[in-house]
Amino acid sequence: MDLVNLYIEDCGGRDNISETTRNHIRRIAYLQCVLEDCEAQYVRTGDTSFESRLEYQRLANSQSRLMSKIGLLIEADPKAHDDDDELDPLSYANGGSRPKRSKRSG
Repeated sequence: MDLVNLYIEDCGGRDNISETTRNHIRRIAYLQCVLEDCEAQYVRTGDTSFESRLEYQRLANSQSRLMSKIGLLIEADPKAHDDDDELDPLSYANGGSRPKRSKRSG
């Protein structure tokens, strides 16, 4: 089964998606192929330019936006890891869970 069909199934099947969603899915699949080609080229050569990294980033961001738009990309809850932000680095490194204390100058 190709990427388009897999993504269509992830969106609920052919009978349950609009033509607009089908268009987005075709673009998402195309971008995935282009991104994988870029990755394979990097693996073969081990070389990459600033321009190629920038283009890769643009393509990956475009793919993510399209996936989010049609519900294929489920964002993780940003609050899920907020507890880690409350730890001071030393306590965290020692396996503790003491919140960090901010010192404010008054």
